[in-house]
Amino acid sequence: MKFETKQVQQELKQGYAWPVYWVYGAERLLIRELLSRLKKAIIGDNAWCEERLDGSITTAAEVVAAAQSIPFGGGTRFVMVRDAHLIKEPEQLTELFGDRAKLSELPYVCVFVAKDLDARRKFSKTLLEKAAVVPCEAIPEHQREVWLQYLCSTLGVPFDLTPRELLLRFEPWSLEWAESELLKWALANSVEPGLGDQVVVGGTDERVSSELFIESFLEHRSLSKTLSWVSRLAKRPEDSLPLLGLLSWNVRMMALAASKSRTLRLPPFVESKIVRSLRAWSLNEILDLQASLSSLDFALKQTPQEPLALWGVLVSDYCRK
Repeated sequence: MKFETKQVQQELKQGYAWPVYWVYGAERLLIRELLSRLKKAIIGDNAWCEERLDGSITTAAEVVAAAQSIPFGGGTRFVMVRDAHLIKEPEQLTELFGDRAKLSELPYVCVFVAKDLDARRKFSKTLLEKAAVVPCEAIPEHQREVWLQYLCSTLGVPFDLTPRELLLRFEPWSLEWAESELLKWALANSVEPGLGDQVVVGGTDERVSSELFIESFLEHRSLSKTLSWVSRLAKRPEDSLPLLGLLSWNVRMMALAASKSRTLRLPPFVESKIVRSLRAWSLNEILDLQASLSSLDFALKQTPQEPLALWGVLVSDYCRK
């Protein structure tokens, strides 16, 4: 049956979950937040209970085996499958279906993230009958302003000061794009966003400044300082992905400044930071870093590779001892 994301969150608060969730749609930010809430409610920080799979290279039988394996130390098994619409012979997955139950009674929870739900397929009809199907489709134009207000409140950015018309009329529009643009706007206008500059890590009160990360990475290229930040950053993709967008924007501004582009128009405060960062980089290094950030973005969102390792390789490649 179909559920809205709010309904799933409400069930989790009540201590209930489904053995199988099929999450689909183009709105990646909604999917990202839902995955984070499911993971936190089901296994918390217990990485031993989690397994990530790629539907383009994983068979249905392998998914079933992963779900039914006993995690080290016990507990509920949490299996997340990306590109689930590419799984061959998905009918075998029906072995995992079941009714909603208390979290403590579920041996596994499988979350399948797919591009769509093809209503013509027999398997899709079975999904709608036996599993929790959660659409995360594109936000309709008439709902954009409400969602933009939500993003501003989440990020701690003053909604009344933002360029709302530009943010609402851009095409193609998505929550992920709007979040990234809000962070860039806040930086360019010297506004400190609540989550852009202050990131809550691991569900604790520990707060880490993204500005310090960018400073240690871009201005100082300090390996030890940047790696110490990465060790906490990579644990929470819902925080690290927006920061990746902010980092990419800084590097793009550095590339424009290094090439002496006339299109570069920044407030003096921001421009001075870009100029300071340029002292540590050559133009070729900046262009190479841009390509690496694009590859990192793809790897974090589209592959099952370990985020900590991906961030660590990036930092090690570009930071000095």
